[in-house]
Amino acid sequence: MLQAGVDVNALLARDKDAVCAWCDTRSARPVNDGMSPLLLAVRNGHFELALALVDSGADPNDQRTGFSPIHSVSWTRKPDASDTGNPSPVGSGNVTSLDFVRGMVERGADVNLRLEQPKGRPPQTASRLSNEGATAFLMAADRADVSFMQLLVELGADPFMPNIEFTTPLMAAAGLGTTAPLEEAGTEPEPYKAVEFLLDLDADIDAIDENGDTPMHGAAYGNFPTVVELLAEHGADSAVWKEKNERGLTPLFIAEGYRGGGFKLSRPTTEAVTRVIKGPRDCRWRANDLRFVISMKRSRSHSLSY
Repeated sequence: MLQAGVDVNALLARDKDAVCAWCDTRSARPVNDGMSPLLLAVRNGHFELALALVDSGADPNDQRTGFSPIHSVSWTRKPDASDTGNPSPVGSGNVTSLDFVRGMVERGADVNLRLEQPKGRPPQTASRLSNEGATAFLMAADRADVSFMQLLVELGADPFMPNIEFTTPLMAAAGLGTTAPLEEAGTEPEPYKAVEFLLDLDADIDAIDENGDTPMHGAAYGNFPTVVELLAEHGADSAVWKEKNERGLTPLFIAEGYRGGGFKLSRPTTEAVTRVIKGPRDCRWRANDLRFVISMKRSRSHSLSY
C-alpha cells in the first residue's frame, strides 16, 4: 500500500457523507478519530511494524492524537487492572517495547517531548495526573515502570521535568494522581523501586506542585505505606508535606480516607504517616520490616514480558 502511494501520516476519520446516514450501523464499532497508522501499531503492540512505518516516513514525534508514540508505550506496557484497563496486547514481530523505544530515538524521536494538547486521559488508566506538558518519562513514572524509566534516562531523558502543573516524576511515581488504589498499574513494590530510583538520581523530595501536593501526598493517594517510610528515610521535610494541598488535604487526611471520590481508608498508610510524623526514630525499625513484606509480596503488575 505504501508503494502504491498511501499517505503514511493520514489520520482515521469517520465517514460522514450523506449516504452513510442510511446505512445500518448497529453492529459498527466506533472509529477513533484522529488515530494514525503509527499510533495504531504501537497501541496494538506491533512494534516492528511501527518502526517500518517510521522508516517509510511516519513522524516519530507525531502527537496529533494527543499522545506521541513513545508516550503511548507507557500504558501499552502497563495498563491498569481497573475497569479502565484492558490486557496488554499480544502484539507481533520480533521487536520488544523497549527495543522499539530505542529504535524510535535512533530515528529522531524526541525523548523529552512534552505533550502540547493532550486529548483527555490516556487510555488504559484511571490516573488523574495532568498530561499537558508531560514527558514520556513522567508517564513511565506514573506507571512505576522502572525498566522503561531506566531506558529513557539512558537515552537522555530529563528525569526531573514536570508537567504544566509542576507535578514531578517523583510525585507521579510515589502515587500522585491515583484514584483507584490496588487497581492502577504499579503495585506497592513497583512504586517503591521507582521512587528509590528517582531518589538515587537526587530528585527533589520536597518539591510542591501548583496544587500544593508533594511526593508524600502521592504516597498517601497510592496507599503505599512503604513509600511513605522510604520518603521519610530519605529526609522528606515534614514541615513541607504536612501542609494541606489545594483541596485542603494533608497526607494523613488522605490516608484516613478523605480523598474525594468516595471514602477509602488505608490503615497501613495511616499508621505509616502517623509514625513518620513522630520522627525517624519511630520508623527505622518499621522500614526494615516493610522491606521484608515487600520482598514477600507477589506483584499484580500487568507488565509486558517482551
